[in-house]
Amino acid sequence: MSTVAKNKEFWGQEYDWPTSGDEWSENWGTPQAQWTGVLLPRVFPFLKGRILEIAPGHGRWTQFLADSCDSLIGIDLAPSCVEHCRIRFAGRPGLEFHANDGLTFPMVSSDSIDFAFSFDSLVHAESDVVSSYLRELRRVLKPGAAAFLHHSNLGGIRRTVWDKVKRRISGLPYHQYWRAESMSAALIREIAECLGMSCVQQELVPWGTGWPLLIDCMTTLVNRPGVACAVIANRRFMEEAAALKRLSAAV
Repeated sequence: MSTVAKNKEFWGQEYDWPTSGDEWSENWGTPQAQWTGVLLPRVFPFLKGRILEIAPGHGRWTQFLADSCDSLIGIDLAPSCVEHCRIRFAGRPGLEFHANDGLTFPMVSSDSIDFAFSFDSLVHAESDVVSSYLRELRRVLKPGAAAFLHHSNLGGIRRTVWDKVKRRISGLPYHQYWRAESMSAALIREIAECLGMSCVQQELVPWGTGWPLLIDCMTTLVNRPGVACAVIANRRFMEEAAALKRLSAAV
């Protein structure tokens, strides 16, 4: 099980960020290909106003989000990541970055955010962190505003199945499939509902190659109650990644 302290130490000190996070887009070819082919089609209706990016790392998605908003605030529990983003985007007006405690973001004003975004980071966050962040999102999102969160769905996979998978991947680097075991799509729906928010769509997807388990989830939620949720199982997600990689290599 991951913890706030473990995440802070690993991503802030142990991991060497060989290509500033672009390495995580290798299955899609490039960050540009992944953004254009995967993320933009899922978030384009919400790109406006003031954006909150949770855990931007070294700014892999910040570079694209910044082109579609009036201002952006990025929060990360690793001070080294915050410093990297401040340097990388020093010439871009309207962008600011802050270190947080991994649970809250008091530096973000209430009812000030038009869209919140996090991809490829909260998969490492257990239910205590996600629950705390959702409470904060309830506070900072404007009424009716949306959030797009990529998180773990390991809690939705039967324990016996996951134990078999862990044995298969035991030789991989620790960070390769490091997923929070207490998180699931169903749990984030429950938390959101209790807070007066609604999940409007959840897309369950596999990650990496060679296995079909839907270990991840991309959840779109809105800051208002009573909206029905569509749950989609996209088992071809990594096939789409391979197609994008082929196309981006041909350019």
